[in-house]
Amino acid sequence: MAEIVIKNLTYVYSDESGVALEDISLTINSGEILAIVGHNGSGKSTLAKHMNALLLPSSGSVTVDGMDTLNDEYTLDIRQKVGIVFQNPDNQIVTTVVEEDVGFGPENMGVPTEEIIERVGEALKAVSMSDYARSAPHMLSGGQKQRVAIAGVLAMRPEVLILDEATAMLDPKGRQEVLNIVTKLNSELKMTVVMITQYMEEAVIADRVIVMHRGMIVKDGTPKEVFANGSEIEKYGLELPPMAQLRDELIENGVDIPKDALTIEELNEALCPLLQKS
Repeated sequence: MAEIVIKNLTYVYSDESGVALEDISLTINSGEILAIVGHNGSGKSTLAKHMNALLLPSSGSVTVDGMDTLNDEYTLDIRQKVGIVFQNPDNQIVTTVVEEDVGFGPENMGVPTEEIIERVGEALKAVSMSDYARSAPHMLSGGQKQRVAIAGVLAMRPEVLILDEATAMLDPKGRQEVLNIVTKLNSELKMTVVMITQYMEEAVIADRVIVMHRGMIVKDGTPKEVFANGSEIEKYGLELPPMAQLRDELIENGVDIPKDALTIEELNEALCPLLQKS
């Protein structure tokens, strides 16, 4: 599986409007779920686009499975290893039938027809959209469209899936659908997933969270480590995940619960014994 290694990456906008990324070093490990969070303009999406050579470093390097993105001989191989899903699924859906759309990428790659059919079936099954293979994409819900967009990337069989704010335009149900797919792909296919998000509750499912601010990485750790200190997160223009906010309010009011609880399940486990005692 592909490992992405970023060393001293700096990216300067070509229109001289400023530095977007400054001296970033980061290794994305094979098989992990990495969440990258930060306020608008922090450099999250710019960093994501460097991971599959949509953007190239002004200085420093990005390598995917040992292939340097600056070497254009590797560009196609890198983009086959690292697939990216963007914010608006309508911008990635190009045909009028779901299964044809999912097969569009492999067809452009020159994959034989029989294998395309196999890949499309596997990709739609992976995102629980097999029943909609002959449907028109424009008739689907936002969450279903995003699942089709993810299937289109999966059909190209990448080793790394990047979701660049892929849930930003979805309602809570649609966001949860996408998160369920992410955890399924990671656990069942061992796929590396990079989630760029402004929703802190999404970052809770990750193995590791990176906080970006003004083009730099300012925090890197597990969700429990990153979201342990609300005041520190707030200084970067972010809020704690909802359950972490509730945790801190309970602690401030004298409730004895773990300071690193992040999920409903963890709060439930901590609170039930206290309620029984009372």
